[in-house]
Amino acid sequence: MIKIQKVINSKWIQHPVFWVLSIYAIGNYFAISSLLKFIDFFYALLFHIPLVFLVYVNLLLLVPYLLKKGKYYLYIPAAALLLLATYGIHELTFELLLPALPTEYYMVSFTDWEVLVSIFTIYLVLSTLLTLSKSWYKLQQVEKEKLSIELNSLKSQVNPHFLFNSLNSIYSLALSRSEQTADTVLELSNLLRYMLYEVSEEKVELAKEVEMLENYIELQKLRADDSTQVTFEVKGALDEVKIAPLLFFPLIENAFKHGVKGVSDSGFIKISLEVDRHISFSISNNKGIIDDMEQGKYGGIGLENVRRRLELIYPAKHELDIHDSEQIFEVKLTLK
Repeated sequence: MIKIQKVINSKWIQHPVFWVLSIYAIGNYFAISSLLKFIDFFYALLFHIPLVFLVYVNLLLLVPYLLKKGKYYLYIPAAALLLLATYGIHELTFELLLPALPTEYYMVSFTDWEVLVSIFTIYLVLSTLLTLSKSWYKLQQVEKEKLSIELNSLKSQVNPHFLFNSLNSIYSLALSRSEQTADTVLELSNLLRYMLYEVSEEKVELAKEVEMLENYIELQKLRADDSTQVTFEVKGALDEVKIAPLLFFPLIENAFKHGVKGVSDSGFIKISLEVDRHISFSISNNKGIIDDMEQGKYGGIGLENVRRRLELIYPAKHELDIHDSEQIFEVKLTLK
């Protein structure tokens, strides 16, 4: 499929196809009867001598060196001169070249100059638009690839710290020979499988994302004190709703990382997800002791990750509200 697309996009295919169609169209336009004859195509071929000159001077000189560089004040007069030169070549073709050809046909350019200039202008505009649209398409493809690379990079930021912390927690469980060890390893395995293989699509099923969030929270709770209260409430129908994958994970990691450490009293993390006309996600936690390295950077990379992904995937279709008080940190995210 990719090879076929490359062949179709090749200029060695596109240009001959364009000119064959053009000769057929011009032949039809100037046909002397309803049935196309050899003389009609012969006339169309001669008519294309100035057209080929017009199109390729425009494509190879005027568009790349004037139009694409923003020199519109030069492109317009240059295009006018090109049309004039094309008209001159047309006259020379039928006044000098045609009589010199060993042919039994007698033909003249019986087209009014207004019609000729109109046809030349159409080819000038058409060749310009096709070139610009192709450049725009290539630019869109490059931007799409850059976007995909950036999104994949942002997704990969979710994994390393979480994996390291989870393995440390599982190691502690194994040392104490806890009965939770096997179940915890299974939860981690399912979550890693999801992160590695099931989030390659731009959107995933919200029900599956919620299931993985629950596993993620259970693993994160291994880092928290037993007195920490963690709640996750889900409201609304999740069926047939899709969302960008791993969007909420950095927010949850942020709450566990910053909110439950160094607290003298019981800590808390409250998470809620509601699906109605919009998808509403909120998470709040008490603020633990922030060390010098984190001073003034509460939220850190996690929040920047979420902000950037929202800008890329949900431009003008999201609301992100952050409330940072002395004791509580809260994030509310609405996806329209």
